[in-house]
Amino acid sequence: MSSQNPVSNFLRGGLLGGRDDQSKELGVQPVVDSLPTPPPSPQSQPLPFPSAGQTILESVLAEIDRLSSIERAIIVTKLLNSDEPLRRVGVEDWVRLIEERVGRAYAEAFSRWLRARCNCDVGGNQ
Repeated sequence: MSSQNPVSNFLRGGLLGGRDDQSKELGVQPVVDSLPTPPPSPQSQPLPFPSAGQTILESVLAEIDRLSSIERAIIVTKLLNSDEPLRRVGVEDWVRLIEERVGRAYAEAFSRWLRARCNCDVGGNQ
C-alpha cells in the first residue's frame, strides 16, 4: 500500500462516494444513515368533502329507505308525538310485517284474530 494524503483519503472515502478500492476488495456496500427528507409541500386547499352533518343525514336517509312502512310510521309517530302516522298504516302492512319478521302462522293467526275482533276484512284498510 502506498501512503496517501489524509485529506485525499477523506475526500475519496467520505465525500466522493466512498472507498472505491477498499469497498471493491472487501465487497462492502456504503451504508446510508438517513434518507434525505423531501421539502415540505405547500399548503393546498382541501378538497370539498361533504360535511359531517351531510354525511350523517345521507346515511340516516338511506337507512330509512330500507325500512317498512310500519317502521317509518313508528319513527314519525315518535318524532311528531302523534298517532296519525300509525292510523295510515293498513292492515295488510301489519300482516306482511308479522309474516316477514315472525312467520306465516303468526300472520294468519293475526288476520283471523283481527277478523274476529273487529269483524273486518284483512284485505281492506281498516
